[in-house]
Amino acid sequence: MFVLLIFIGFIDAKIPKEYEEVEDHNNILFTVTEPYMLAYTYQMKHAFMLGTHFPDGINKTMKHMDMVLADPINGCETLRNIIFVPTVILMERGGCSFTEKAIHGQKAGASVVMVTDSENIEYGPQQYYVNMIPDESLDRADIPCVFVASITGRYFRDHLEEGGSITLDLPVEKNHAPWVHHQKRAPWENWTEDRHFI
Repeated sequence: MFVLLIFIGFIDAKIPKEYEEVEDHNNILFTVTEPYMLAYTYQMKHAFMLGTHFPDGINKTMKHMDMVLADPINGCETLRNIIFVPTVILMERGGCSFTEKAIHGQKAGASVVMVTDSENIEYGPQQYYVNMIPDESLDRADIPCVFVASITGRYFRDHLEEGGSITLDLPVEKNHAPWVHHQKRAPWENWTEDRHFI
């Protein structure tokens, strides 16, 4: 019992408040390959306590993933999406816990749950990410879960709602050798170290 209390206390000390807005310099990257107007490299915050890690090794990048909007968009009830191919499902923050969103995305057949806050978008230089943590159930999805910046989510959502499609690879390595392979940062995202990504 004593050991259990210590463990719970340790976990509680390590987990920031749910919905805490943070600026994280260790975000991982993903790349949109289609359509051309969104074909940039972006940041995402990986919620490793909410779902699984991305694959390791030589095949760790999940390539040619489709992106779809969750239906309903906040992912707070059983989704009407029917998914049969590797897919990233985009959801809006709010309305329920991140755990519920992750579980509903997984049950719909998604390979990755991506959450954003495009309904409360900030177009200024301040760019925040959210620490998505489990709710009191401590349930965990069997797929990776990530959070993307509000403005990026707004671009994705607008394009999908207009009937467009989005294809992406994730995660991708940050490449510090632009003469080998130039990664082009999305112009509306602000990165801490972006010398090689402009």
